[in-house]
Amino acid sequence: MPSDVTGAAVLTREDFDRRRAALKRVARREGRVLAAFSVGLGLAQLLFLRWAEPQMAHDAVVAVAGSLFLAYILGVGALLWRMQRRIRAARLACPHCRAALNDMSERVASATGRCDLCGGQLIEPGDRP
Repeated sequence: MPSDVTGAAVLTREDFDRRRAALKRVARREGRVLAAFSVGLGLAQLLFLRWAEPQMAHDAVVAVAGSLFLAYILGVGALLWRMQRRIRAARLACPHCRAALNDMSERVASATGRCDLCGGQLIEPGDRP
């Protein structure tokens, strides 16, 4: 991988675009897992409540439904935490200032080839569109 005058690694346009696409795939995949889990178990809770109301005493329904809802919230929270960790791990970072490139910073880097925070070269100068 080429480097600039400071010795920091500079990405080719192809590497930058490939890593950016990988980040989008991670975000899309994790979002789908979260959506499937939250919608699927949310509907399961509604079905349970519909079934349990005529079958069980009200206090038992509230206790069981409350416990299931707490487990559901913990599951959604864990998936959100996992999603954020995986997105953070896949996110591009400036080789000069080590700042993670958020959505706007990625767009600036794609257009200019430079980090919007420190101005360091991210993409080889000849590789810009």
